[in-house]
Amino acid sequence: MTFSPRFLPNRLLLATAAVGLLTLLPRQADPHPHVWIDTVVKPQFIEGKLAAFEIDWTFDELYSFLVIDDFDGDKNGILDGDELEALAKASVSTLGSSNFFTRVTLDNEPLRNIEFENLTATTYLERISYHFTAKLEEPVDIRTRDVTFATYDENYYIEILLNEDDPVRFEGNWPKACRFEIGRDEVNRIYFDLVAPTVVRFPCLTS
Repeated sequence: MTFSPRFLPNRLLLATAAVGLLTLLPRQADPHPHVWIDTVVKPQFIEGKLAAFEIDWTFDELYSFLVIDDFDGDKNGILDGDELEALAKASVSTLGSSNFFTRVTLDNEPLRNIEFENLTATTYLERISYHFTAKLEEPVDIRTRDVTFATYDENYYIEILLNEDDPVRFEGNWPKACRFEIGRDEVNRIYFDLVAPTVVRFPCLTS
């Protein structure tokens, strides 16, 4: 298995992709994404079972600049608490229609009843970050069930990349015989079959 991830569109169309107001250029034949998101995924375990994924997104500098400009009501160059809350609220509305670009499978079947909650927006070094939780309907024992996690935009306007240094962090009471592997989903390719999305699997040693 190999690992990868990056992307964003231009001026004219509104990309209801990662936040409310993503300005794009015409799609034309540009094969590259236009917004890039750096991602850290934190599987949350309760009593040894996977209960949720906490997800941190950090947007690229250009997109962050455009978002700050859009939501900076007092035009002081930064987003304060009320402006960050407004950004988070707008983002929940738009991201909900795409299930936050998050896909979880259980024994090769998509999990559809995932609850996305607690989205907050922050800024650091002039970059926008989101933090939110993808809560499973019921906790899953990854020692006996096959679980995968993926996050990507099927239209490839946005490239959502796993962080190169610390992509996945197990948190809580996780089964110590389990680990994570990052690979490519060659079956569900996107963007005219040119891109194999990144997928995280959770293999466990058996005694």
